[in-house]
Amino acid sequence: MTSMRLELLHRHRIRDPGLGLNEPSGLTLNGDGSALYTVSDDTKAIFRLDLKGRVSVSDSFFIGLDDLEGIAIRGDDSELLVVQEGSNSVVVVDLNTRRERSRRPLSAMTNYDTIAHHFPNPPDNNGLEGITVNTRNDHVVVVKEHHPGLLIELDSSLTTILSTRVLQPSQGFIHPELKAEKLDFSGLSYDSSSDTLWIVSDKGRCLFQYDWARDTVLQRLDLTISTGDKPKRIRKPEGVAFDPDRNRLYVVSDRDGDLYVFRLHDDG
Repeated sequence: MTSMRLELLHRHRIRDPGLGLNEPSGLTLNGDGSALYTVSDDTKAIFRLDLKGRVSVSDSFFIGLDDLEGIAIRGDDSELLVVQEGSNSVVVVDLNTRRERSRRPLSAMTNYDTIAHHFPNPPDNNGLEGITVNTRNDHVVVVKEHHPGLLIELDSSLTTILSTRVLQPSQGFIHPELKAEKLDFSGLSYDSSSDTLWIVSDKGRCLFQYDWARDTVLQRLDLTISTGDKPKRIRKPEGVAFDPDRNRLYVVSDRDGDLYVFRLHDDG
């Protein structure tokens, strides 16, 4: 197991009530690593940011969807995938037309019967929170927040549930300050350099690096910021995006409306 640490490079305020960017809850990085997209779960909009957290108004747009929690870009940056927690759906948004192309509830997918017992009806507000794309095979991975935390692998057409993983202590999903049943999962990002997933926990205020092939957590990293006094941790981190080319991790805080930029160091 490698030992890694995070170095905070920048903290940018991105909250903008005038635009409706109040509670950033998902994050994704475009193909060349030059821009980010986020959603705010109280606003029917998709926001494009530069790497300093500045909103590009001309590249942001309203869309007729509420309760958006996670976002991922795929293909040649031609479409965005967003998760809607209330309906536990994956929505495909065409970036050129800025319109919804399709909406796929998990319940309409092949093999849903294998996970249906994890999704009460009516929903209990512990549904889908994050989404990412495995760029090696174009499979889509979504994460269920809690009761239980659950990774769900979907095929690229979003019609079939390929496999699932319940996230539990035996794999390494443990936290020194939280009981296992309190740990939640609020976002994720695929790391193509190591074929792993970075999974952020809101209540744990930390990141887990998870190896799907080995079904194990490689490490847990606290999301710490120094304020001159003793270090403190980011409140309600809900979105994460990893840039493997620059070893950068981008994290958004739902509570504070900030974008944090970390460098990932491999201490070997």
